[in-house]
Formats: sequence, C-alpha cells, structure tokens
Amino acid sequence: MGVQEAGSGQVDCTSSSVVDQGLSHLARLVLREGDVGRLRAWFTREFDDEGVPRRLPVGSWISCLGQLAHLRVALGASWTDDLDAFVERFFILVLRFMRPDGSMVFSEPGCEEGRGELMSRWAEVLSQPGFQTVLNWWFPRKPVDYASPPLPAWSGARAAMASLRADWLKTGSFISVDHRQPSLTSNVEWIGQGKTWLGPTWTFEATAGKVSQPRPITAITNSAGDYLEWSFRAPGLTLARTALILRGRRLALLADQVEGGSGMGETRIALPGNVEVLPAVENRSVSLSQGPRIAPARVIPLAIPKAIESEQTGTLSGEGSELVLRQPIKGRRTWFPLLLSWEPARNRKTLNWQKLTVTEQSRICAEQTAVAFRVGWGRDESLVVYRSLERPATRSFLGYRTDARFLVGLFSRAGNVEPLLKIKS
Repeated sequence: MGVQEAGSGQVDCTSSSVVDQGLSHLARLVLREGDVGRLRAWFTREFDDEGVPRRLPVGSWISCLGQLAHLRVALGASWTDDLDAFVERFFILVLRFMRPDGSMVFSEPGCEEGRGELMSRWAEVLSQPGFQTVLNWWFPRKPVDYASPPLPAWSGARAAMASLRADWLKTGSFISVDHRQPSLTSNVEWIGQGKTWLGPTWTFEATAGKVSQPRPITAITNSAGDYLEWSFRAPGLTLARTALILRGRRLALLADQVEGGSGMGETRIALPGNVEVLPAVENRSVSLSQGPRIAPARVIPLAIPKAIESEQTGTLSGEGSELVLRQPIKGRRTWFPLLLSWEPARNRKTLNWQKLTVTEQSRICAEQTAVAFRVGWGRDESLVVYRSLERPATRSFLGYRTDARFLVGLFSRAGNVEPLLKIKS
C-alpha cells in the first residue's frame, strides 16, 4: 500500500512557516514533484551517515515526513527501495523524539489532525513491523499483529543528541536532548509519567561569543538507566553537560560541569506554561506543580546546602518561565547537579541531602577535584551520587572506594554503597 497524500498532515510547501533551509529545499522538490536524483542528493546533504538530520529542527520532522509522503506518491514507480531505507532510518528517529500524543518534543503539546494517520501510512510501507505496534499503542485503531517494537533509547555517535527512553508507554518517562548546533543552549525535555515537567531549553549564562560545536563524550544504555554526557566551549568556559534517567525508579539527573568562570554561576531550564514552581518551606528543593489533580515532581539542588541560609550559598527558584539554579563557582571546576524525582510516595516523605567528604590517599579532596552527595527520603530509600571533576583516580566516600568518573548508587541500611550506574572514563 502506498503512502497517501490525503490526510497525511502534509504542510503547505509555500507557507512562511517553512523557514529552515533544508526543509525549504525539500518543499521545492515537492512543488516540482522532483526527481529521484535530486531527492537522493537532498538526503545526502541533509542527513549524516547515521541518518541523523544535520540541521532540520526536531519540530519540522513531521512536516518533512509529510512532504516525503507526497513525493512517494508523485514519483510512483520511480521511487525505489533505497529511498524507503533512507526514510526508515529517519522514521525511527521521529518516533524516538515524539511524545505519545503525537507531538514532537521541544514544541507545543497536542497532536495535529492527520499526524497519526501519516505515521501509520509510513509504518505500513516500511520494513519494520514493530513501528505499527508502537503506533497502535499511541493511536489505537484496528487490531494489528504484535511485533517487537524497536529499541526506544538512542544516542548519536557524532551529534550531541539522544532519546533517553526505556519504553514506548503513553505514561512513560524519558529525557530528550538535542544540541547539534553551536550554542550555550541545549534543547532538552524531561517527561515523567507522560507529562512534560521541564524544557524545551537549557542554558548556562556566560559571556556572549563564539561557542564550539557540541560533542558527545559518553552515552550508555543498560538495565539501570540511560546516560548522555557532552561538552562544548564558550568564551572563558568549558562545559560538560550530563543527562541521566534511572530506569524503573522515577529519578533523573541534569547537571553542568563548568571549568572556568568566577562569582555566581547560573543555569536556566525552561518551564512549560502549565508548570508552577513551589519552593519548599523546610529546604532548598522546589516542587513542580501541574495542578491539584496531578502529583507534583520535585527538583533537588544537590550542591546547595539543604538548610535555608544566605543566598551566597546558592538558590533554586522559578523566575518567570524558567527554573534558575544559582551556585557559587569554587575553584577551577564546579558541578551544578539537579536531581529530579516524580515518584509520589517518595516525594511525600521527609527529604534530606548532604555533601559527603571525598578522600584520596587519606587526604580530603577539594570540591574542584571530586564531589559526592547522599540524598534520602525517610528511612526507606537513600541514594549516593559521585562525580570526579578532575582525572579519575581511586577515591573514597562513606567507606566506599571507586575509580569512577561518575557513579550513582543506593546506600543500604547496612551502610553499603550498591552501584546502579558507574562510568569509568
């Protein structure tokens, strides 16, 4: 069955909304109904060897699929299997960066009419039967034969881009990252239990100037969690940015490691319009609220003392449409970690966190060398987070020795650290 133009969610190719240069080139091919050679050249120019768009914004990917659907019909027998292979690599990326309601991350929520139909039509002609399984979960229609869905988690080998995602559930939790272009701002979106809590932008305040191309450092997906770390340089600063989601625990981490700078550092993450920031009375954490019928999420600034002291020790607050973390820069390197929790039962318990002493060869490490934190909810759950800011070496905290660069684990009642995710280099 061919991909139908009607009901495909195709955009008007002459619309002023088609502002991206790459998408405009495709629009002109659609208007002329193109030819196979020009279309292959377009794919080669706009996509890298992994099938990742070099510059097309994520929000325009659906429009791109709609225009490709038009071309598939217009070219008829001239459309070849290798073009379907191009589309298939792109299609799975669209799924991974799509919310279960059919809207794309980093854009306004809500699915436009015809979007589910467009995706289903493409799934019918592409070779992976698991595409239809995922779409049937999101847009229930006629029964389809079950096929194993594609892996939801993905990260780019060359681009600082990832879908930190464990499942395809409508009520699933994931973090999407897109930092393909040189900028102090990443596109990031945190979805917990099917609801967007933070995003679509994450910025570190710094002096304006040329920013280097962001590069991925480490990407890991396993049974414990999904992790991405990437780095880039700005005038007087080098930043290493981390996004982590722990599978099955409704916990995540967003963090900046900053090398350089002085005074008070400031990182800003955008808030969706329906999210309100409510400061805690008893400590420096904040709750994110989406109204009385939805359990709030909590954000914990691990590197800021729990007790409410002078603002010189740091603050976490909502300012307009942003969540703003201010933290003093100490020494050559400073870590700005935010722990995210969206488990209602956990968030109702008493929250405590503290900075731990880290030692190396029996000497206490400076904060610019390594930091560790312990956070606990009541008496039932306690977590440790460790970060080596300098070259990893064998160090200790809470009697536990590690040579990791990053570690997150449980702290048992017996006083033992049980690693969940450990990154060595």
